[in-house]
Amino acid sequence: MIRSTPRAPTDFGAASSIVSLAATLAGRFADGGTVPALRDRAVADALDSSRSAVFVLMDGLGEAALALHAPDGALAHFRFRTLDSVFPSSTAPALSALSAAAPPATHGNPGWLMWSDAAGALVRTLPMDLRADHEAKVLAADTWHWSAWTARCAVPAFALLPVQLADSEFSRHTYAGTTIVGYRSLNEVCDRIDELFSAVDEAYVFVYLPHFDTVSHEAGCASQKAGAVVRRLDAWFAQLVERMRAREAIVLATADHGFVDIADDDQLQLEDFPSIAAYLDRPLSGEPRVPFCSVRADAQERFGETVRSALGDAFDVHRSQDLLAAGWFGAGDALVGRIGTHVLVPRRRVTLIDTLEGEKPMRFIGMHGGPSEDEMRVPLLAARRGEPLG
Repeated sequence: MIRSTPRAPTDFGAASSIVSLAATLAGRFADGGTVPALRDRAVADALDSSRSAVFVLMDGLGEAALALHAPDGALAHFRFRTLDSVFPSSTAPALSALSAAAPPATHGNPGWLMWSDAAGALVRTLPMDLRADHEAKVLAADTWHWSAWTARCAVPAFALLPVQLADSEFSRHTYAGTTIVGYRSLNEVCDRIDELFSAVDEAYVFVYLPHFDTVSHEAGCASQKAGAVVRRLDAWFAQLVERMRAREAIVLATADHGFVDIADDDQLQLEDFPSIAAYLDRPLSGEPRVPFCSVRADAQERFGETVRSALGDAFDVHRSQDLLAAGWFGAGDALVGRIGTHVLVPRRRVTLIDTLEGEKPMRFIGMHGGPSEDEMRVPLLAARRGEPLG
């Protein structure tokens, strides 16, 4: 049974998503995006009157985690409003959306794993290699058709990334037009930003911080370890705002997605459900929270009922074309052929993965990708001259 298509978790026309934030930045420093810019006059006015902007992405630090771990700190003090993530609420489609100032249906990156007709295989979209062969590299030029808005930036642009990501194929494409600066620890990031501003009169600076995402996957987003990372980020952000106080620079920060913790019993393995696996003509793609299924043509009418019989109320089954038509991925046709025939949308905190020969089974506690409030809602932080906007 295929359920009727519910309302999309993000309304990209409402100008309240991270994509609209990207469009706002692109409108200030380049030529705009494919969705409306944020309608918050305070942000627009502060950008217009600032020579520079520092935009920080704290991977995974959604509204729920911020409220849990640092309700009274600097991050909360500078919190301006809530934004919506993209669907799936995950790093690969979100980073591409921030780069393109466009939603996934336009930029074409739907998740961690994606079917590529050009490669004739499943691609891991951030490492830019094949799922079945990590030595087989995939070129951005053969895979992506979006261009980074920073390639058209009217001021010097920089991207501060962890050193292990600085020279990757994905980073070179995603941050085209920027000077990519690698850093080794959070402690040095503010110094790198100061060095950049000492050499230019105006700039756009993007900073990517993966720390909360990394620890939340391993230990859980509600764990003491995750809380310690948030408090460290809180102190770091206060330092950044103070250093930018005397500069004509607005500081903006958000997250690409939020998190939920998944109980071990709810981390489902496709191999335990042969009735579902028998209907698929290739391995799963997408995200563990939102599996994309390529279902054999002769089994598509029975697939929904088979999933429900095997998995109960864990997932709703939707035809991919229905979610595309309903705007779940935004407007555009770049995902056609990339997300299988069916999408499993979680109804509760559950994941479904398969494991290929040679792969290590994924057993993360903290996960994201689904349409829940905890995964979809992220904070927008804003500061200028050391003070919150508002």
